[in-house]
Amino acid sequence: MLKILGWAGYDAGLQTAFDSFRQDTGISVSFQGVRNQDDMHALAQKQAFDIACPTTDRLVSWLNSGLIAALDDARIGYDRIDPAFHADAHTIIDGNRMGSPNIWGGAGVGIHRDHVPPGADTLCLIDLFDPVHAGRLAMREDTAFVAAGRALEAAGKLPFPFDDSYRSEARMIANYDVIGAFLTDRAHHVARFWFSEEEGTDAFRSGDCLIGYSWDSTMAQLYRENLPYRFVAPIEGANCYLQNFVLGATADAGLGQDWIAWVNTPKGSALYASALGVNPCAKGAADLMPGDMRAFFRASYPPEALTRLWWQPEQPVWFVRNRGDYARRYRAAARQ
Repeated sequence: MLKILGWAGYDAGLQTAFDSFRQDTGISVSFQGVRNQDDMHALAQKQAFDIACPTTDRLVSWLNSGLIAALDDARIGYDRIDPAFHADAHTIIDGNRMGSPNIWGGAGVGIHRDHVPPGADTLCLIDLFDPVHAGRLAMREDTAFVAAGRALEAAGKLPFPFDDSYRSEARMIANYDVIGAFLTDRAHHVARFWFSEEEGTDAFRSGDCLIGYSWDSTMAQLYRENLPYRFVAPIEGANCYLQNFVLGATADAGLGQDWIAWVNTPKGSALYASALGVNPCAKGAADLMPGDMRAFFRASYPPEALTRLWWQPEQPVWFVRNRGDYARRYRAAARQ
């Protein structure tokens, strides 16, 4: 039995992938879903697992926590991954392959179609904070600082480049003090905070929110439900992440790498990405995605948007700690 830690809220799609994997390999899957990266890391420290799914920017913290073991490139079919997503600078740590990229996606502007300005081909991140949307904004309290920070950087209002926030704690604090003040002044704009995919989709599905800083997968779910929302990759570039499979330090290396090798085939990659409503990494997988998902991707990421992707930098321990403090203060301000 293969034990996988993954994302809650995608049970039907994931079960389709697991059933196909079992038919092809004879291996059954025991799956446990969590809401977010922090919950997954915490759970991995409490119970045994074979496979987990951190993003590239979290791999170092998983390794430093003693949670993961090295992978064998040949065993997992690493050469079947599109070279655009190899991310060797992040997935190879101290000479060992510690992560295998499997899907990619991004955060940008989720918006009701009727509220896109007439004639607008795209939007800026600062549009999220337009007073016209006050009281109808969906926001995640930690990534709100990424949206607002990159918007303020574009306007020349940060003391340091936003990316420096990930390299220097002092520069992070200088930038985040400015960003925090900006967000606090607009805290009343927030109708709902979200932290999981389910909460993110419900913020729009309920009708409470008309715009938000949202994952593309959230808007893809609403798109498949024929609800009037779309995903817009902003002019500053969609905030993209690359998810990896990691092998548990005490895992059955054979079972775990069998799963990764299967997902690194066009069929497995397409089934897994379709389950989550995001973009696959294996060569040839995009051509096997459902037609509605291909249409959503083309509309969400036109060619010029693909040239502006902003990949999430690594988040050091001190960054995650400070980020949480700022996020809590922002949420508290919205409750006042």
